Amino acid sequence: MIEPIDATQTSSTGDARRLVELAAATGTAMSDELLLEALRRSAEVTVRHIRKDFTEVATATAVLGYVVRQRKDFLALRGDDPAWAQEIGRYPSESLAVEALRMRRA
Repeated sequence: MIEPIDATQTSSTGDARRLVELAAATGTAMSDELLLEALRRSAEVTVRHIRKDFTEVATATAVLGYVVRQRKDFLALRGDDPAWAQEIGRYPSESLAVEALRMRRA
């Protein structure tokens, strides 16, 4: 039987505790990368519809990118300036494109 390990007060939702328990159960050492990945998963974004086919995706502190509708696809563009943003993928729905921007590493 694996004994649960108390997590630090890094998350009010218990994400850190689950990570520590998962690491203990699998014999994996905790790392900064693992904790950063948990923070990325719990990052909240806001979506602002600028036009019918153009949406801005941002956190509280920065613009992550834009979602542009082209025919049946939604393009996820990474960057704070739409003129210089890089395409990171094409998705069948706007929500998947927003999720791709939220999860994408900087």
